[in-house]
Amino acid sequence: EVVEGDRLVNSVKAMRFAVEEINSDRRLLPGVRLGYNIADTCFQSVDVQTTLHFLSARHLPSPGIPTPATNTDYQPGVPISSNYTSYQPNVIAIIGPASTTITVTIARFLGYFLVPLISYAASGEVLGNRIRFPSFFRTIPNDIKQAEAMALLIQEFGWNWIAAVGSDNEYGRQGINKVVELVTGAGTCVAYQAIIPSSRPELVHMLNEISASVNVTVLFSSRLATERLFRVLTELNVTGKVWIISETVALSEDIARIPGVAAVGTVLGIAIKEGHMEGFREFLAKGAASEPRGSCDQECRRLLAPAGRSAESPEYHVDTRVSYNVYVAVYAMAHALHQLLQCEQDRCYHPRAVYPWQLLSSLKKVRFLLSNETFYFDETGDGPSGFDIVTWQSQGHGIHFQTIGSYLPLTHQLDIDRSLIHWPHNSTYVPVSHCSESCGPGQRRIPRGFHSCCFDCEDCPAGTFRNQSDPYECAACPWWQWSPAQSERCLDRAVQYLSWQNPLTVLLLLAANSGLALTVTISVVFAWQLDSPVVKSAGGRMCFAMLASMLCGFSCVYLFIGKPSTTLCRVQHPIFAISFSLCLSCILVRSFQIVSIFKMASSLPRAYKFWLRYSGPGLFVVLSTALQLTMCVAWLVAEPPSPRTLLTGSIIALDCSTGNVAGLALSFLYIVLLTGACFLLAYIGRDLPENYNEAKFIAFSMTLCFVYYILYMASLVTPTQQVYTSSIRTFLTINSAASVALGYFLPKCYIILFQPQLNTAAHFQSCIAHRRGGSLPDKH
Repeated sequence: EVVEGDRLVNSVKAMRFAVEEINSDRRLLPGVRLGYNIADTCFQSVDVQTTLHFLSARHLPSPGIPTPATNTDYQPGVPISSNYTSYQPNVIAIIGPASTTITVTIARFLGYFLVPLISYAASGEVLGNRIRFPSFFRTIPNDIKQAEAMALLIQEFGWNWIAAVGSDNEYGRQGINKVVELVTGAGTCVAYQAIIPSSRPELVHMLNEISASVNVTVLFSSRLATERLFRVLTELNVTGKVWIISETVALSEDIARIPGVAAVGTVLGIAIKEGHMEGFREFLAKGAASEPRGSCDQECRRLLAPAGRSAESPEYHVDTRVSYNVYVAVYAMAHALHQLLQCEQDRCYHPRAVYPWQLLSSLKKVRFLLSNETFYFDETGDGPSGFDIVTWQSQGHGIHFQTIGSYLPLTHQLDIDRSLIHWPHNSTYVPVSHCSESCGPGQRRIPRGFHSCCFDCEDCPAGTFRNQSDPYECAACPWWQWSPAQSERCLDRAVQYLSWQNPLTVLLLLAANSGLALTVTISVVFAWQLDSPVVKSAGGRMCFAMLASMLCGFSCVYLFIGKPSTTLCRVQHPIFAISFSLCLSCILVRSFQIVSIFKMASSLPRAYKFWLRYSGPGLFVVLSTALQLTMCVAWLVAEPPSPRTLLTGSIIALDCSTGNVAGLALSFLYIVLLTGACFLLAYIGRDLPENYNEAKFIAFSMTLCFVYYILYMASLVTPTQQVYTSSIRTFLTINSAASVALGYFLPKCYIILFQPQLNTAAHFQSCIAHRRGGSLPDKH
């Protein structure tokens, strides 16, 4: 095709243009002129023959090498020798060829003689082997860098479900395998990988498979295989896909002119980077009148003439990509010679001979500035140039190649202008190509099948979070943190305890202080009316022991406030249990005495007198309290309580442990037993004289205590309520003491203060007489 011919012709002319520029430059190689010999690369046999011609000895005398001057039987060719150090071939360097396959063949020949070979388009990875190809260089990036650009392009648009297709040659197989290696390493899944088949039925089957499974296909292929594939694509009416194509076909006018090719979708290509050669178009447009008959320019004009095109025509394609690589290759040779010949401003050092291995050594160290870009060769013979990213855009009845970005191998940076891309169906959104949609925040992947890109999503449970480093697992939060279900991070738990600033603490302290004030007030009233019938009927001086235990109960509240410590945890329960057991023992003794006087003294007079004579009430109170004290001490010795941390939801509750469960249970059950006994005696004495009948008040107080006990036990055995144990304990302590104050003492204070007429011995005697049928009890 003519346009492909344009590029070939441009490559030749770019070489000539560079040579003429260098020869006219008085600073680069002053006094030295470069010459050239142009040969075509048609077939492998021709390429080998041409290479041997280039390697033939020059018609200059060389030590140990026969030449026409020393041997009249000399024939052109490559002489056999054990040492080619002083051997001078016809050329000291070669530029080209474009094909990797051809380059591999001739680079092996040239490597034996250390003749530098700079290719402008052979990108095969194998050529980077310095052992096999010690004299090879190139100005085009290798296929590994091209594969990197394709992989980054896929990552740029977030595609992770693709097809990968290569041509059936070394270029296609190695290239597509490298792309697959890179994309899978980055987390992209290859749903379909194949080599373009030679038969049409197999090709149709392959394209149907690709069309049905993915939206994005990577094509690393030769021009002929790609052209055949796109022709079948248009015949099958496959549309709306994304195709990422390699450098060999990214700018192919032949493929772009296939009827209906614009409908296949969006085509993104990797292209040789465009360069700037000032004056090159003018050089191409110069007339050939001054050229000798049969020259290269005249032959090129003859080839272009049938299409009605000439270098002066605006339709003539001026390639500045491959041609620029040729241009750079010539300048690299020139700068290497500049170093080798030790050129100065006006002259170069002219040795007797310049050998290829000397130029090769200089090429490895060459570094120069061309078109405002620094060029050099690395240790594998590759230059620093990158790629352009192009897209195919419909323009009238043809395809326009639009550059949309670039790839720089040195920085692994891909720069894309997305606004220049025309997506399928004129959409403004990037097409999606996924096996599974991405999981939402706080969800983990459940693999489906053997592809990592195919998965179901599941919410991370509470207490875990989605770890960004592992999308398949929900990591557990540290113990001091928590998370709700479907979380991406953990939150710090709130530390909870009865702090002094807590509103609940303020309410509990207000209640406790009110209880203390009430207890002190009751104590003052009872001390004032110590000898009155009401105080005597309540228990006399034993009431002060009850009031003292109530003061301890209300004061225990201060032991539950603040961060728990070992000391506080060990004294909280014992102080409450001992003091409240004392209070309940006094109530129990008082209830027993009243019942005994009115119901048991007449039937068991001797037992009642024995009870009174040997101080039964006081002895029972002491023994009962001592029993509770013993149980508390045994509890502390067996396993004392200690500060603990309870984790519930978003809370870290600081509390005291129960210590030895059996010891705590015995102590608590004993309090419950005393409470039950008080309630039973109150029920038995429900029909006693009104002045001695506290049954309903004691029963009410003990019922309240039972309710508090049930709440306390529930908090111990219910895991979700354990964080409130401190609050419930404090509430229990206050209300246990308050129930006795309100149910037992407050009614008596009311009589003393507001109904003094009922606080007389006569009134009490009348109530007793009324119960006995009108006669007063015998004083004896």
